Amino acid sequence: MRLNPARVAIYCAIIILCSLYQKVNIILSINANDLKRNGIAGIERAMINSDVNSVMVDVRGKAKYVILSVEEYNQFRGYQLDLAISEAEQCVTKGECSVISDFDNYVVALKKEIVSSL
Repeated sequence: MRLNPARVAIYCAIIILCSLYQKVNIILSINANDLKRNGIAGIERAMINSDVNSVMVDVRGKAKYVILSVEEYNQFRGYQLDLAISEAEQCVTKGECSVISDFDNYVVALKKEIVSSL
């Protein structure tokens, strides 16, 4: 039996998501009216009774915003920066980047390119 790589990737993603779901508590939510009425105190009340460091804000019954603790936000930013560094390293390894030797002329050319594309 030959395995379909796309199907295997989907199954792996499902398994990973399920294991993460079991390790992480369900994300708390607060509706916009409660947030308006209770403000920060409502968010703190929701977070204080749980190990979760984030709260979803529901607007008209749909999740629209996420409020993170500072620690959670810093972890997320660290992840984003690590990902950006990894992507840049891959570009350098593949030779998909160039060195800008004359930065001033590059800036002028880039401005012209942006203006012409508008």
